[in-house]
Amino acid sequence: MKFNDFDRIAFVYDLLAKLVFGGDIINSQRFFLNRIEGSSKVLILGGGSGQLLAELVKAKPSCEVWYIEASQKMISLSEKKLKKEFNIHFIHGTEQDIPSSKKYDILITNFYLDLFIHHQLTNIIIKLQSSMKPGALWIVTDFVKEKRWQVIMLKVMYWFFRITCNIESRQLPEWSKSVEQAGMKEVDSKTFYSGFIKTVLYQF
Repeated sequence: MKFNDFDRIAFVYDLLAKLVFGGDIINSQRFFLNRIEGSSKVLILGGGSGQLLAELVKAKPSCEVWYIEASQKMISLSEKKLKKEFNIHFIHGTEQDIPSSKKYDILITNFYLDLFIHHQLTNIIIKLQSSMKPGALWIVTDFVKEKRWQVIMLKVMYWFFRITCNIESRQLPEWSKSVEQAGMKEVDSKTFYSGFIKTVLYQF
């Protein structure tokens, strides 16, 4: 798998997302934060520039967070949004760099599963399962394609991110199907942006 280069657009990523999706982009990601207990060990994969991370630790300051991001510039932006007293471990890497010595209560993957081609998701989900405690919660926020305009919009988005960030995937994988086939139990869900964005709460 290629190593995606989101460093190129790190400083404009949030602005681009807000211009296209308005407040729905962050509202979808924060929707299930109230389900997180205050003392949880939280694993965030592909957290971007840290907008959600800042909200999480301010609302749940007793959480211990492992923040894994492939873009060093995104990590730098995240660090600038935070005060040093929060218990956050920044890791420059991917799911392959999840510390094996830890087990987590909460997993958050926002617009992360859409980066992979379909056959990669099975191995990624197995890796994630091995890192979580029994009964842990998984918050997945990502795109869905149920209408023609969503399919067209996704084609444009994948073209843009292939050119700018070197992503390998060319189309949205059936991420929800892969998650369910791995035995995840859907607890709750909510859609945003006329159904184009979906956030789902699963349980391991």
